[in-house]
Amino acid sequence: MAKVGGDMKKVHLLNIVLTIFMLWAIMYRFELTDVLDLKILDLFYRVRGELISNSDVVVVGIDEYSLSTLEVEGDTWPWKRDLYGKLLEKVFEDGAKVVAFDVSFTEPGDEDSDNYFASTLLMYGNVVLGTYLINEKSTYSLYNEKLRKMIEENRSYLDYAYKMKNFKELALLKPFTVYKIRPIYEPFAVSAYSATYEIGSLDADGIVRRVPLLIVEEWANESGISSGILPHMNVIAAALFLGASPDEMMLDFSRKVVELNGKSVPFDSSGYMHLWYYGKGPNVFKEVPFYDVLIDKFKKGTFKDKVVLVGYTATAKGLYDLRITPFSNEEAGVYVHANAIENMIKGDFLKPIPPFYNALLLIALMTLLSLLSSAKNKMINTVILAIPVIYILVSYVLFLQRVYVTTFYPLLGFVVVGSVKILSDFLSESAEKKRMKEFLYRYVPDKVAEELISKGELKLGGETKNIVVLFSDIKGFTSRSEKLTPEEVVSFLNVYLTKMSEIIRYKYDGTIDKFIGDAIMAIFGAPVSYENDVERALRCALEMRKGLKELNKEYGLDLDSGIGIHYGPAIVGNIGAPFRMDYTCIGDTVNTASRIEHLTRELDAEVIVSEEVMKRANSFTFEYLGDFAVKGKSEKLRLYKLVGEKLSEENEEVSNVQKGGR
Repeated sequence: MAKVGGDMKKVHLLNIVLTIFMLWAIMYRFELTDVLDLKILDLFYRVRGELISNSDVVVVGIDEYSLSTLEVEGDTWPWKRDLYGKLLEKVFEDGAKVVAFDVSFTEPGDEDSDNYFASTLLMYGNVVLGTYLINEKSTYSLYNEKLRKMIEENRSYLDYAYKMKNFKELALLKPFTVYKIRPIYEPFAVSAYSATYEIGSLDADGIVRRVPLLIVEEWANESGISSGILPHMNVIAAALFLGASPDEMMLDFSRKVVELNGKSVPFDSSGYMHLWYYGKGPNVFKEVPFYDVLIDKFKKGTFKDKVVLVGYTATAKGLYDLRITPFSNEEAGVYVHANAIENMIKGDFLKPIPPFYNALLLIALMTLLSLLSSAKNKMINTVILAIPVIYILVSYVLFLQRVYVTTFYPLLGFVVVGSVKILSDFLSESAEKKRMKEFLYRYVPDKVAEELISKGELKLGGETKNIVVLFSDIKGFTSRSEKLTPEEVVSFLNVYLTKMSEIIRYKYDGTIDKFIGDAIMAIFGAPVSYENDVERALRCALEMRKGLKELNKEYGLDLDSGIGIHYGPAIVGNIGAPFRMDYTCIGDTVNTASRIEHLTRELDAEVIVSEEVMKRANSFTFEYLGDFAVKGKSEKLRLYKLVGEKLSEENEEVSNVQKGGR
């Protein structure tokens, strides 16, 4: 028991240490375990599969087909801007609602071509031009001074800085911060909306699972020109589609949402929106090659009431913009933007449970595990194994409702602690079974020992049950043994006790309690009880008498034995001191059986049984001996001599012998 208690302490200590580690990992986003948790999220996406529906976003792909065809026609990359102007004409004439470019236009090109593009931007209005970021001040300081001056005078993108609520709570966030946004070439910037298209920080494993809704520009803030809290290109595109004015978008730091004409787009403590992926980009969003749009090679109505997103596809050699998503290792960045815009339009957002609530959930689950670990029960172990499976299923169901609760950490806790607990129980049980085998084989038949161990029915702590107690002793053996040498005494006793033990254990499934010199104490009905315990004890007594006669004949002796049998309640169990324990029984039934055996020296009977035994043995013949007072009993005992088993042809007349003394 001390070892079991020690094992439980180790399991609880492991639980506590692991829980503390996991809480720290949750709150501080430990990369290694955080990635493993995100991998489970990716697995959920794969299990769910792709969601194909009528999307509000269409991609115009700058692909290898368009690049090579235009090159043959004399327009090599980078293309002249009038091509983009012609593209705008085509898609807006087909009914496009918004056009966003995942392409930067930060430097001037051919003047006539630029003017044409600027005029189309001004004509159609709902166009968002993307640009890149200058992350570090040190990088920006390397720019040519004249270029820096031009960049700093081009401030039209700051017109779309967020309006804000609960600004003080910004201090609780850690938003995506850069030093400077590279502005669009000024003639384009004043004719269209502009914002960055950069995806921001990737997860630790390099997979895109979220995009920033807000970017903080340090330059604007330190210059005192603006708050510098600016929207992403995707936000402006979604706002235009939903009818919200980009210069009136509201950022609520308390609720952590961007408000777009009645729709609320949530973000986390880093200002990122968690993407709800529909599938692999090309399978979800319709894509039309850039060149096919120019030559009207598309079905009319393709762009009607759509957000048209122009960007590089995976086939555009040399124009690398590939990302890793839960569905693809080579996803063109334009499809990440398409997914983000579609999420905002449809209100499809993955909502991860905040770390604080994940931590509370983990504490609750690990506390439950600790309570379960305290129980040593196979059913409890099954429950411990079942809980992670149930938790995964619940987590997956929540995921389908666009809620992600941390899954890896509870699984880690239950798998590690649960496995240690179950392994500890198994080893403890194996050691206990081995100890029980060694212990039981000394007293009970092998098959009884195996049955006890397999069923786990033995209560070593002690229990009260009705049993049959048999005492056997060789009459006058002490005086006769004085004529033998010690070696001869021991030799004979070993032969005698072995023969008697084989009869008791192997023929009649009795349990040998102890040897006391030449005396034997055996019990029937413990540790395993059968319906015929009394009958087996009586047959065993007759067989023991027969066995002694065989030994007399073999060794030329004339020994006689007395056997006393009684039935009644006794305390049975593992009794003794920690350093020496015996499986035995104690109580009045044992004492009475011993007293009955002593009467065989005074009465003409080799096997004497109590009335309790006689009443339970209808298939045996008994002879009434009388009522006798025995030590320790206030009332006299009615005793019977065991004559033998009834023959099948005998009838009820024999019972008169049994009842004669009543």
